[in-house]
Amino acid sequence: MRQLLSALFLLSALGCGASSSQPAGHAGDDARDFIKKHRAALEKEIGIGSGSTIYDLAILANCQDIPQMNRRLHRRQADFFEPAGTSDAVVAERLVRFLEKSPELRCLDLETGNRRLMAAGTRHIGPYRSQVTRRGGTP
Repeated sequence: MRQLLSALFLLSALGCGASSSQPAGHAGDDARDFIKKHRAALEKEIGIGSGSTIYDLAILANCQDIPQMNRRLHRRQADFFEPAGTSDAVVAERLVRFLEKSPELRCLDLETGNRRLMAAGTRHIGPYRSQVTRRGGTP
């Protein structure tokens, strides 16, 4: 019995290490590859304003506001796909940059730097130093 429990514990420990998710900010290459592979479907769905391929891209990038993403992509469709004949790589780069630069969509796995939700050094407790000195306090 003890050997069986030891074996189960070892298997569960090995399984935990193998299924780690990627850290925030590291899904950009995966998103670019996905967009290149599914460009035709994305172009069609962005023209409509919704679809399963857009949803899959949102899940890949961990975007938190998918309805807003559908609307924003639909409004800016020409920015991604025009002029006609634009390469898949250029379209992929434009779409990923748009998702990265749109904080209202909250694509957490594309966010990098200190604007990420829980990035070190971005949460402040109490007044900022500049606010204290403006009110006549001492720094």
